[in-house]
Amino acid sequence: MTRPKEIKNRQAVQRVLDFGSSFIDYRMGAIGAVVMGSIVFAINYYGTGNIFGASTAALKQGTYTFMFGGIIMRGAENLATRIRKRSIALIAAVLIPSAVSLTLTYGVHSMKGTPKPLASTIPTAFFVIPATATWGFLKRKKYDERGNEK
Repeated sequence: MTRPKEIKNRQAVQRVLDFGSSFIDYRMGAIGAVVMGSIVFAINYYGTGNIFGASTAALKQGTYTFMFGGIIMRGAENLATRIRKRSIALIAAVLIPSAVSLTLTYGVHSMKGTPKPLASTIPTAFFVIPATATWGFLKRKKYDERGNEK
């Protein structure tokens, strides 16, 4: 039997998650965390043979990508759909989130514990630009199809 306090707690958690989804794309963040964490682990492990350092780097990358990658992707979506002129919206949806992502990624990996910070940032550059371009384009296309073309 579910008690009223448990129901109230679940509702509070759901409200927090719903509010967070306005700023974070949880699904894209989770997918990015697995992909980027695995790549950063491989780069650092095969480059140094240090499993602890590689695991530290992968954990930092996975955590970072879940939170900030989810925020970056939601930001790309918002830029793509909230700027009136389509071409400017799509350029902004790629350039701004990508620049923020690369700067933050390098900053996180420059902290103690990542054996190869620059090498650990390269996969972000490889993925974030096409990811924000694709995501921004898809979200803008859906936005325009709903009759919001300007």
